[in-house]
Amino acid sequence: MIRSTVLPLVLMLIISTPGVAEVPLPNLELTGLETGVEERLSAAREALVSALEGAEGGARGRLYGHTGQVFHAHHVFPIAEACYQNAAEIEPEEPLWPYLLGYIYEDTARFPEAKAKFERVLELDSAHPLATLRLARVLIGLGDIEPAGLLLQKVIDEPELAAPVHAALGKIATTQEDHAAAVQHFVAALDAQPQASQLQYPLALAYRHLGQIDKAREHTALAGQAKLVVPDEILAEVSSLSVSSQIFLTTGAQALKSKRFDLAEKAFRGAIAANPDSKRAHLNLAAVLLHEGQLDAAEASAREALRLDPEFGLALLNLGTIYDTRDQLTEATDFYRKALEQIPANVKLNFRLASVLMRTRDYEPAAKHFRKTVEISPSFVRARYLESLAWIALQRYDEARSVLEEAVKIHPEDPELSGSLARLLATSKACTRADADRALALAAKLDRNNPENVETLAMALAAGGRFDAAISAQQALLEVAQDQADPGFVQHLEYSLERYRQGLPNDRPWRVE
Repeated sequence: MIRSTVLPLVLMLIISTPGVAEVPLPNLELTGLETGVEERLSAAREALVSALEGAEGGARGRLYGHTGQVFHAHHVFPIAEACYQNAAEIEPEEPLWPYLLGYIYEDTARFPEAKAKFERVLELDSAHPLATLRLARVLIGLGDIEPAGLLLQKVIDEPELAAPVHAALGKIATTQEDHAAAVQHFVAALDAQPQASQLQYPLALAYRHLGQIDKAREHTALAGQAKLVVPDEILAEVSSLSVSSQIFLTTGAQALKSKRFDLAEKAFRGAIAANPDSKRAHLNLAAVLLHEGQLDAAEASAREALRLDPEFGLALLNLGTIYDTRDQLTEATDFYRKALEQIPANVKLNFRLASVLMRTRDYEPAAKHFRKTVEISPSFVRARYLESLAWIALQRYDEARSVLEEAVKIHPEDPELSGSLARLLATSKACTRADADRALALAAKLDRNNPENVETLAMALAAGGRFDAAISAQQALLEVAQDQADPGFVQHLEYSLERYRQGLPNDRPWRVE
C-alpha cells in the first residue's frame, strides 16, 4: 500500500564516541512510502537510538553501519551516508564502510568523493577486486585514464568481473581513439554478458570508425537498454534488507533485463512477500519462471496476477505465451486474442499471435498481425519477413512482393529479405528484364555456402536467360541434395532443373508441399 502521508524521520543523536566527531543524521521527510517500509525504517531508527545508549567502540560503529545498510536498501541515501560516515570514523580499519560510501558517491556521480573512499578501501585491502574496479571506473569519469587502465589490468583475470572490466577498457580505448582495441574489449564484454545490449552501440561506433560499416549496422540494430551488471555480493546483501515491494520490483526488472534469472526470481518473490496484492510482482515472477522452464509455476503466478486484475492484458499475454510454449495453440490463441482487447498496440502480443496463426496455417490473419507488428515497430525485421511468408503461403505473390520491396529498402543487408525478393522477382510471370537483373544482383550478394541461396541464384540466372549457368548451379546443388535432403526437396530441385533445360525460367519460388 502506498501512503500519501508524510513520514518525518528525525534522528537526533546526543551521545557520541569520545574523540570521534560523529555526523548528526539529517532530519528528512519522506513521502509516498509503503506501509511496510515506514515500519521498517521507524524500527531501524528507534533501534539505533536505543542501542547507541552506552555502546562504544566497534559495537557503536557496527550499529551505525548496519542501520545505514537498512536505509541504503530503501534508497534513503542521505541517512545511509551519514551512518556510513560515522561507522567509518569509529571503525577506521573496516573496509566495508568506505566501500559502501564509495558506491553511493559513484552512483550519484560524486566522483572525487568516491575516489577517496575506494582508495581508502584499497589501503585497507589492496586485493579488493570490486574496489579496484570501481576506483578505475571513477577515475575514467574524472578523466584519469592511465591510472584507470593500470587498475583494470589488475582485475582483468577475475572471471566474475570480465564484462565490466572489458567494458571499461573499451571506453578507455575509445577515448584514446584506439578503435581496434575498443572492438576487442567490447566484444569480450558482450561475450561475458551478451544480454548487456547497451554495449552494442559503442561497439557499433568503434566498427564505424574502422570503416566496417556492415558490422556497425549489425550492432546498431542490436543496441538496447539492458545495462551492464557488476556482480557485487556486498550490494546484494544490502538489497536483501529491503522490505519495499517497489525496490524489489526495480531490482528484479534490472536483473530480468540482464537475464540474471536467479536474482530476478529472488527479487520478485521479495516483492510479493512485501505486498502480496502486487499484480506486477506476480506477473514478473511468472515471466522469470517461464524463462526457467517452470511452466506450471509460471501459469500459477500469471493466473494470480489475473485474479488480482481480470482485465490485466499483460497477464493474459503471459498465459498465452505459456500455452504457446506447451504447443497448446488453441488455448494460446484464445489468451492472445483476449489480451489484444486490452493492449491492442503491444508489439510482442501481435507478433506472438501472428506466429501462432502461422503454425496453425491461418495465414491471412497471421499476415495482418505481422503487419500490425511492423506498423507499431517499423524496425522489426523478422515481422516483415514472416508477413511475406504468410502471403507466399497463400500464393498471393503480389502482396508478398510489396512487403519485401518495402522491407529491402529499409534493411538492404538482410539476406532473408533479399533472397526472398530475388525469388519472387525471378519467378514472376510478369518478370521484366529489369526484374531479372535486380533478382541477379540481389542473389549474387548471398552466401553461396547456403543451398537455398544457390537455388535462388539459379532462379535469377534463368530469369535473365542464362540457362547454361542456371543448369550448372542447379546440377551442383542437386548432387549435394541427393545425399542429404529429403526426397520431396530433391523432386523440387529436379523440377526446376528440367525447366532450365527446356529454356524456361522457374515458376515456383518455393517448394510446393
